[in-house]
Amino acid sequence: MSESSSERMKAAVLALYQARPVEGPPGDGGQRSVWHLSPQGAELLSFVDSEGKVQRQELTLLGEHCVWMSGVGLRTGRVEQDGAARAAASVVHPDAEPVPARLLRAALALEDYQGEDRYIQHIQRVLALARQGLVLAGGAQAASSAPVAPAPAAQAASSAQAHAPAPPAAPAPPAPIRLPNVPPVDPVMLRRQKTEGLTMLIVLGLGFVLGVVLLLWLV
Repeated sequence: MSESSSERMKAAVLALYQARPVEGPPGDGGQRSVWHLSPQGAELLSFVDSEGKVQRQELTLLGEHCVWMSGVGLRTGRVEQDGAARAAASVVHPDAEPVPARLLRAALALEDYQGEDRYIQHIQRVLALARQGLVLAGGAQAASSAPVAPAPAAQAASSAQAHAPAPPAAPAPPAPIRLPNVPPVDPVMLRRQKTEGLTMLIVLGLGFVLGVVLLLWLV
């Protein structure tokens, strides 16, 4: 963005900070709109539910458009309008995919805000998080796509290895150590242990049943 455009955006955002928000009447379900308008070409339109939670925000800065919706995320686009104020004939042309440059410009324009307007604070946090994600994603992509050049020491070692004579054949590996054979488990012994355990369970069960019958007979 040119210096003149940057200055215009700063002036528009500064005027947006000073604009008095206009609240619309409650609509279906108690939803209402809150409108911040700057005559220099900045506009913030917020939609809140009956509990005052922000559900959607539309930010326009010098014809660039950012839309945030709860549960959906950020989208970008451009606005065609006559003059700085929103007109009935204004048309928003959404981008097929969010344009990082638009998000970064909007985030940079709002990063210095230190006021107490919670609607401006909300879109400021949203754009700051989007900017952070773009920076991290750009760093990860650059690190993964950039070729790694070998260090000079590694190049020298590789060159020396290429011109050095072939090393002598390595001695044959020692014979594997054989472990002593472990005698297999006797299956007859296993079956006998299982049978003895089952017999004990049956005897205990019969004793418990007889004890209950005797108790009932005495009562």
